[in-house]
Order: sequence, then C-alpha cells, then structure tokens
Amino acid sequence: MVGMRQVIVAASFLIGVGASGFLLFKEQVVGPEVTGTHVALRVDPLLQLRYTESNRTVNLKAFGLTETMQQATLDRMRRIEQQHGRKIELLLDGAADPNAVADALCGQTSQVRPRYGALRFLVKEKNGMRSALRISSVTGLDAQGWAMVAPISDVYAQVELSDKREVDGTLMSLAAILEGREEDVLKGFAPWGRGILPGQWSWEKVMGKFVGVDERVVEYVAVMHLFVEAANADGGICGEEGDQSG
Repeated sequence: MVGMRQVIVAASFLIGVGASGFLLFKEQVVGPEVTGTHVALRVDPLLQLRYTESNRTVNLKAFGLTETMQQATLDRMRRIEQQHGRKIELLLDGAADPNAVADALCGQTSQVRPRYGALRFLVKEKNGMRSALRISSVTGLDAQGWAMVAPISDVYAQVELSDKREVDGTLMSLAAILEGREEDVLKGFAPWGRGILPGQWSWEKVMGKFVGVDERVVEYVAVMHLFVEAANADGGICGEEGDQSG
C-alpha cells in the first residue's frame, strides 16, 4: 500500500514538472525594451521660463550664455528696444500668417519652444550664412525656407530633452543651427559630441572653429527675446492664454 502511494506521488511530481516545463517553453518572454509600461518623459528644463524684461538676465543664464555674452545680449536688447521697440510690435501685428507666428513664439505646446520656434521667422540665410534679421531693414515676418527643412526639432529633442543635458545646451544648439551643423549634433561629432574623451562637447572649441558664432548667437537671442516679450505682452498676438515659457 505504501509502495503504491510512493508511486502515485512520484508520478504526480513528474507530471507537474513536465507541465511546468511545457508552460515555460510556450511562454513568450518579453524583452527589457518592452517590459516597462511607464516610460519616464524627459521634460524641457526651461519649460517654465518667462519672457519678460525683469527675467532677461535669468533667461540668458539658463540658455547657457557666458557672462560676457549675457552682458553683450542685454546691451544689445536695450539698444534694439530703444530704436525699434515699436516696429517689433508692428511686425507682429502685421504678420501675414499670425497663427504660424504665434505657434512659433507663444510656446503653447511642449513640442515648439519659443527659443527654437522663433528661428523660423527671425533668422535669414544669405550665401550660406545664417544670422538674425536686421529689424531696421525688414518689412515683414515670413517663414524662412532654410528653417522649413532644417532638423531644428531633432536638435532640440536630442540636446534639450536628453537625460544628460548640458547646462549650455541651448547655447550649443543655437550655435550649431546658425552654423548649419545640425547633423554634427545629431551624429555626436565634436565639438557637439557626447563621448568620454575631453573636448567632445566644448563651447570653447565651437568658438575656435567657427569664428564669430558667439556674436551671431548674441544677436539672435537679443532679437528673439524681444519678439517673444512683445508677443506675450498685453494685447500681443499670444493673447491672454499665451504661454510665455521656454
């Protein structure tokens, strides 16, 4: 009787092992790339910046501009504001496509931030050189052809939304775009690289390789900040619901 009980127990054990093995064999194991149902979203760290006169210094520092560039930008903004403040308002009010301009400058979505969106309207390309428009000579705000095909949003995503975002990410990105070196950023080529070797990511090397790029960044940031300020001011094209951030 005991012997029969042992046989039954042994048989049950073997059946259980076999069934478990079969189920394990049939089970589809999910790889690590799809196991997570909640993916951490990378948020623009400058999302809450406000474009106002009182926040100018704070914003320029957040963009990663050097102290020298910050002061140069503040000085340039004051001069432009004194000479062309009213014209900036008129250009915004008379925009041929106010919805497109508002989309670029108002920051109403997390995908289009003003500091990058404004490139479409405020930077012109001439003989391969990209630079901020001269308010004294411009007669209207029009989307620029180069910006319609340049991978601006890709550069923004790679640099600004990276888990390892550099503190001068905006400065470096704007310099790359103004120099037409977006692909260098996207492919990680120095001085916009992310390798472990020294100098892979280096503002000093950018300035050394692209002479005058710091001045063009200063000019663009000054013009951009003033336009975004005006767009978000009372009565501006962004309206009461305009988001003055990032």
